[in-house]
Amino acid sequence: MSAQAKAPRVGFTSELGLAVSGGPDELVGEARVLPELCIPPTPDAADATVRPSVLLTWADILIGSLANEHTLPRICMTVDLSVRAVAPIRAGDTLRARGRLLKAGRTLTFGETVFAVDGADEPAAVALGTFVASPRPQDVGVSVMRGEQAMTHRETSTPSAPVSELLRSRVLAPGVVEVPRHDRVLNWADTIQGGAIAACAEEAVLALDGDRRPAELEIRYLGAVREGPMRATATPLGDWVRIEVVDTGNDDRPVAIAAANADRTRRDRDKER
Repeated sequence: MSAQAKAPRVGFTSELGLAVSGGPDELVGEARVLPELCIPPTPDAADATVRPSVLLTWADILIGSLANEHTLPRICMTVDLSVRAVAPIRAGDTLRARGRLLKAGRTLTFGETVFAVDGADEPAAVALGTFVASPRPQDVGVSVMRGEQAMTHRETSTPSAPVSELLRSRVLAPGVVEVPRHDRVLNWADTIQGGAIAACAEEAVLALDGDRRPAELEIRYLGAVREGPMRATATPLGDWVRIEVVDTGNDDRPVAIAAANADRTRRDRDKER
């Protein structure tokens, strides 16, 4: 069954509040950074900043949609994503994102999304992503950007709960988090969405001792979560953290390897002095 023949899911990526417009050469996204998308996810937290996994998911939507136009009739799959924040993106900010492809080959595409806070002259974050045409002959689709039926504007709903609740994540031990396979995090192929995998990896970082908050996140996808639950295990490496994600229901098959720059907060360091 093709991607287009499946009924669309209203799940994790559809609840991140991103409005998308543009055409096959460039896509523009706009979103209000709500507390549910931040660390910590509370409206009264003065230091709440957007989760890097949310930026990755938004970039995946923008670049991935463009990449898909170049791999059709085969749909594209995400190989890797990375994001680096150069300025704080806080709850209440309106964020604008511009996605474009930097390389478009027959099978491999590479793109960039630049995020800027509304009213600011300089970028606040930059995300990069690599995509490849699916090798499975059944993974085919049609263009949603070209022809008479081209969709020029798409908009997702606002989050109904913090990201951790959307995932249904639970902490098993410091740095170890598990997320069940459920409808809210599944994609058209009945596997867990890439954005949800990135958020699970991020949850493992947040579950470490020492109040670590990721400011940068990169993830490389190795396989799909077909059984679940998925489990992310974070291992500190100085200010960096290595995260491994596996499908526990499929003999701990590797799903992704991620790395996060997760410097401990100044408050935590002051306690150690």
